[in-house]
Amino acid sequence: MASEHSFDIVSKVDLTEIDNAYQQALKEIGNRWDFKGKTAVLEWNKGEKKIVATGSERYVLDAMLDIFKTRLAKRGVSAKALDLKSEEPAQKGGIRQTFEIKQGITSEKAKIITKMIKEKKLKVQASIQGDQVRVTGKQLDDLQAVQQAVRELDLDLPISFTNYK
Repeated sequence: MASEHSFDIVSKVDLTEIDNAYQQALKEIGNRWDFKGKTAVLEWNKGEKKIVATGSERYVLDAMLDIFKTRLAKRGVSAKALDLKSEEPAQKGGIRQTFEIKQGITSEKAKIITKMIKEKKLKVQASIQGDQVRVTGKQLDDLQAVQQAVRELDLDLPISFTNYK
C-alpha cells in the first residue's frame, strides 16, 4: 500500500529577515549623495508589521523603496509581502506611503488555489486549513506538479511550501 505524502501551501514572512533588510536599506539610504538635503525616511514597526516610507519627492520615495525591495530579495523575502495600504501627502510637499506585511492566505485566495488544483485533475486532495492549504496525494510527481502550478498563479502573495511528509 502506497503511503500518503503531503505539504502545506503557506504565506509566511520571516520578520527577522525584514528587520535585517530594513537595517541594510537604512545604511544605504544614509549614504546616497543624491538624497542629501532631501527627506528620505524609512520606518519599520515590527509590532504592527508596517513599513512607512516618506520622501520629499517621488523619485526619492521610489529609490528608497527600490533599495528596500532589493535588500528584501537578497534576504529571500518576496516583495509581494508588502501591501500598499495608503499614500498621502507629507510635510513640505512630500509623499508618504504605508505598507503592511502580508501574513497568511486569505480564504478567497485559498479557494482560488484549491479550485485550480481540482481543475488540474491530478490525484491529490487540497483542503483549506485556516490561513494555509494542505495538499495530500500518493504520487510525489503529482505534488510537484501542484507546486509548479501554484508558482505560476499570480496571487500577489509570498507563497512557500512547508511541512513535507
